[in-house]
Amino acid sequence: MKSIILSVPDEINIPEIITSFTPEENFLMLKIGSNCLSEGRKAVAGFTQKEIYEKIKNESKEEIRELEMNILLEKEMTKKMEQTIKVFYENQINKLENQVNDLLDKLKIFESGNNEFANKEIDKAKEKFDILLQQKDKQLDKMNENYEKLLVQSHKSTSHKGSEGEKTFSEYATTFLDFKGFEIIDKHTQGGEGDFHLHFEEFDVLVDAKNYKKKVPIDQREKIKTDLLKNTHLHFAWLVSLNTSIEKYEKAPIMYEWINTTQCIVYINHLNEFDDPKKILRIVWFTCKELYKLIEDVNFDEDELIKLREKNFKFIDKVKNIRKTIREINTSMNATRNLIQVMDDELKGILDVETTQIVNSNYSLFDDWWTQNIETTSEEIIVTSTDLWKKFKQENKVIINEMNILGDKFKDYIKSKVPLSSIILRNKNVNSAFDIKGICLKTNIGVKKEAEQKQQQKQDKIELEFK
Repeated sequence: MKSIILSVPDEINIPEIITSFTPEENFLMLKIGSNCLSEGRKAVAGFTQKEIYEKIKNESKEEIRELEMNILLEKEMTKKMEQTIKVFYENQINKLENQVNDLLDKLKIFESGNNEFANKEIDKAKEKFDILLQQKDKQLDKMNENYEKLLVQSHKSTSHKGSEGEKTFSEYATTFLDFKGFEIIDKHTQGGEGDFHLHFEEFDVLVDAKNYKKKVPIDQREKIKTDLLKNTHLHFAWLVSLNTSIEKYEKAPIMYEWINTTQCIVYINHLNEFDDPKKILRIVWFTCKELYKLIEDVNFDEDELIKLREKNFKFIDKVKNIRKTIREINTSMNATRNLIQVMDDELKGILDVETTQIVNSNYSLFDDWWTQNIETTSEEIIVTSTDLWKKFKQENKVIINEMNILGDKFKDYIKSKVPLSSIILRNKNVNSAFDIKGICLKTNIGVKKEAEQKQQQKQDKIELEFK
């Protein structure tokens, strides 16, 4: 028995059956294998380079032909897939364009119907306001009747108060009993003459005493002014308020107003509140006496100057009348503005309802986008309404421009999709941006995976159709 050591590569696996051969079988196996390898080496050594190439070519020709057939088949399949996909997307685009056109037609029909509805509602609102105006006119008539009744009652109470005031002033006027030529003449029953005429040797005074609980109003000042202008022989008029002040002439206890170059009104405030009212009246009289001297000393040769002064007083009166008219006009304008505001509020309410309906009509577009991009989550994630609006606007630019969808409408839609408890306002302004919790944008990986699945489904469907 002879032993032979043979070397083989490490990575090969030696068959287990080789250990079961007999020495004779081992020799036969080595002999046959050696002869085969020797013959193969001789055959290869006898081939030229061209023969080797031709041999390899012939041996690979079938494989190349098979590969070329596979490539041609794949090209045909790709062309058919491209054509099928093109037809599919063209159909989808045509379908979407038809839907958009239908929506635009419906929107135009809705807008025309909305205009008719708005006009009808405006007509109804006008009729409603006409009825309200008629009712207001009736109420004004009743108020005028009640006002006239109150005037009658007020005249009676005023007469009673006036008599008390006249009695009080008569008592105070006794302070002039020692004045030369003094006489008090009761004129309250004669219109345009005031309550009293105080006669003195030097001049006379028209007196109107007021026993009011509130300020003496402007109309009483105008009244005594008119009375004094009627009595051209009188140079002074005293408007005496026993308990209150006089409107516009309350900056001092006693104030003066010249209504022309020879006539002056004296305003006396709170006469009863002075420690000695009689003494105040005497002071006023002495002041009037000094003023009367100035009136008597006027150089009557200066006619032009006097005329200018008279003209100035008349001009001031006209300005006051114009101011009064302007106040009345402003009052009427304010009432008209209030009525217009009421009508605007009514129309705004009508338009708000219509706008809500338009928003609801676009909810299908929002719903599709929301389903594709938003998912609920239990994690503490905050999403801003501004980020959602930017993403929606970026993906739906054409539809947004055609349907004129604004950010406020999108925010209203978000509020309809999530609970109010999930909305976090940034400030008190309802129309401002806000944060939303409990939702998040679908991750890019999930979106990509979903898109790949859809693409694979489409490809499988196309291959089945091709087969």
